[in-house]
Amino acid sequence: MQQLSGLDTTFLNIESNACPMHVGGLVILEPPTPKPEDGGFGQIFRHIESRLDLIPPLRRRLVSSPLGLDHPYWIEDPDFDLVHHIKHRALPSPGDNGKLTDLVCELASTRLDRNLPLWQINFVEGLQDGRVAVITKMHHAAIDGISGAEILGNLLDLKPQPASVTEPDTRWRPDAIPSLAKLAGLTTKSLARRPGKAVRLIRDTWPFLVSSGHALWQQRKLSGKFTDLVTLAPRTRFNCKISARRSFAFGSLALDRVKTVKNAFGTTVNDVVMAVCGAALRTYLDEKAELPEKPLVAGIPMSTRTDEQKGAAGNQVTFLRATLHTDEADPVVRLQKISREMAIAKERMRAVPANLMGDWAQLPAPALMAQAARLYENFAIQNYHTPAFNVVISNVPGPTVPLYFGGLKVLAHYPVSIPFHGASFNITFMSYCGNLDFGLTANYESVPDIEHFAELMDTALASLVERAETAAMVS
Repeated sequence: MQQLSGLDTTFLNIESNACPMHVGGLVILEPPTPKPEDGGFGQIFRHIESRLDLIPPLRRRLVSSPLGLDHPYWIEDPDFDLVHHIKHRALPSPGDNGKLTDLVCELASTRLDRNLPLWQINFVEGLQDGRVAVITKMHHAAIDGISGAEILGNLLDLKPQPASVTEPDTRWRPDAIPSLAKLAGLTTKSLARRPGKAVRLIRDTWPFLVSSGHALWQQRKLSGKFTDLVTLAPRTRFNCKISARRSFAFGSLALDRVKTVKNAFGTTVNDVVMAVCGAALRTYLDEKAELPEKPLVAGIPMSTRTDEQKGAAGNQVTFLRATLHTDEADPVVRLQKISREMAIAKERMRAVPANLMGDWAQLPAPALMAQAARLYENFAIQNYHTPAFNVVISNVPGPTVPLYFGGLKVLAHYPVSIPFHGASFNITFMSYCGNLDFGLTANYESVPDIEHFAELMDTALASLVERAETAAMVS
């Protein structure tokens, strides 16, 4: 048995039918040759089966504490059966991107069964040009962006011939489902330790709050205004209560074009990504006559995973807020502003204890957190309060060389992420083999024309590349 952290449990507590809390990806694979009768499903099924010992979270299911008073546990599922997790699907003709994104939206809007290990893989045939796809789903309680990429890495190979897997030192053994008496005993001990944990956490947090407040006050005296630490985002169409209906689009930005901009203006790849998103958001809202005077703010998940935590499942993340400067018309000036402020924000973030967010999430009882999440959803509070940020933007580093899934070459990997109440638009990037593959996942009512937004991102990058090339010629 392994108890979930407070942060992992949070992703369980805030889940509802309108907000399934799984992340995943759309992996496009080359056509199998020769094409088998099942389109390659059996090939992929056997490959995943052969890698189970490398990915322990795939065979773990949840066990809740009595009355939801403590964080739940992962146990090795005594009823584990791979058939429940790997599905075979086919797109209706003509198998174009529209049909594919419809399927992604259907899967993204459907919750995983908590009586089973919280993941699913859908093998999809019928794509144009004979290609096939794998659509992955795994609950955010089990993984974050980095651990998800590590899990996918254990399923992929550097060569078409899958690497042989070494037999583990100890064979996998299922757990017995713990009795109510055992769970009650564990919960009682945990609750008895909680007041002491709260005191220690307040003691550890207090110096950070004092130093942050002092720095903020000093900056206000110098500049006459508070920093973006206390500046909330403007209200937009993205900050609302959402439904279960999703919109999804995918595409790629050439990494060499992004680096052209980065090198020309002395920024980072991530700065360019944010500037592209900021430009697309500015144009999108301006076209709808909804561009606010105040700049939009992005919420950016940042990994706090240490070298010792590599290979471990679960969540090791914190959130950084970054202004996108959508009030600035010049794309280069916008990029430079984003770059300067991101450097400052990252420096501030380094001053924050790495596990502070997760430690505070340990304290509330899961049942209380779940009830608070239901109240937040049922009363549609997110339709009225000022949002902390407008959209979520995430950039996950990926491999730079071609990879293979069960012998089939991976052509692209487009992330599928989570819209939530009050933050209904999620933009996630993953680098792969010379590209930044992106997935745009949104509440349908907020972004019904999401394919157009993908086009705006291409246009935004092209504009920055043109300015970068002009700057290079002048110099």
